[in-house]
Amino acid sequence: MQQRVFHFRTQTSVTSTASPAGVFDTITDLRAHLEWSGERAEDDGFKLLDVDAPDGVAVVGTEFTSTGANFNGTFHDRSVITVADPPRVFVIDTDARLDRKHAKPWEVHFEHRYDIEPEADGSRITYTETISRLNYVPYWLRWWFRPISRAVIDKADRKQLRNLAQLAEERARG
Repeated sequence: MQQRVFHFRTQTSVTSTASPAGVFDTITDLRAHLEWSGERAEDDGFKLLDVDAPDGVAVVGTEFTSTGANFNGTFHDRSVITVADPPRVFVIDTDARLDRKHAKPWEVHFEHRYDIEPEADGSRITYTETISRLNYVPYWLRWWFRPISRAVIDKADRKQLRNLAQLAEERARG
């Protein structure tokens, strides 16, 4: 597959009453991603469907696979943890293939970065998603459509971050 260098970044954040350590522990439990980014997803057309990951805490070098629903098909992802700096930063690099319903497959590289900072009696979780390589530029990433795409992506990412914050809070309570 021929991949071209590309750059598109979105960023959103939410606050949580959970401590930075509690949020970090929830993020590094890769099987928990299936709950906050899958089972609790707002839209069945955009959510995590399956995670095949080792038990325990994910550390730098941990590899895993996952599948996810997308409005236009199914993602098949291969990921590796590239940064795990407790309780502040967690980064996942993902090579993804979107098997699209009505178009050729889309192959793309994502960086998923979670920055966790203390805020008041809890924390602020900032999620940054960066696309750096892809096999072709779909219409929704073309310059003229990016403002709409960014708004849709930010809304979906913010909902998933709220789910993450809620799960971290629930874990802290009990």
